[in-house]
Amino acid sequence: MQWSIDSADAYSVAKVRRAVVDELRELIGRDADLFSVETVLGELLGAEMERGHLALVVTVEQTGAGPCVHVYTQGRPGVSATQGELRQAILRGARVPMSLETSAQGSHIMLRIPMPHEAGIEQGRPRRPA
Repeated sequence: MQWSIDSADAYSVAKVRRAVVDELRELIGRDADLFSVETVLGELLGAEMERGHLALVVTVEQTGAGPCVHVYTQGRPGVSATQGELRQAILRGARVPMSLETSAQGSHIMLRIPMPHEAGIEQGRPRRPA
């Protein structure tokens, strides 16, 4: 699934964030806890909104390890999507696996969506099967 938007259009950005979470819920399951993913995605898209009119493409990709969300931006390079103390704290605290690549043309942010069976492992303890 893919969405293309102008990052200055707050309504479209919010609508895409919600659509991405709905798509992930369909892929992972209705019981999936996607609060952290939605928070991180909201912060990343909010950072892009702060930069002004930039082309954004958001995709959801299903891989063997589970779904990934890709955010591609085109526009002024050199501004980190993760700047600011509060934003840094939210992104670090959420513990959603993320990579960030930047170039002169824009950036690519990839979020790997933790699967439900990984919930205990991220906190340092393996989850026991039910």
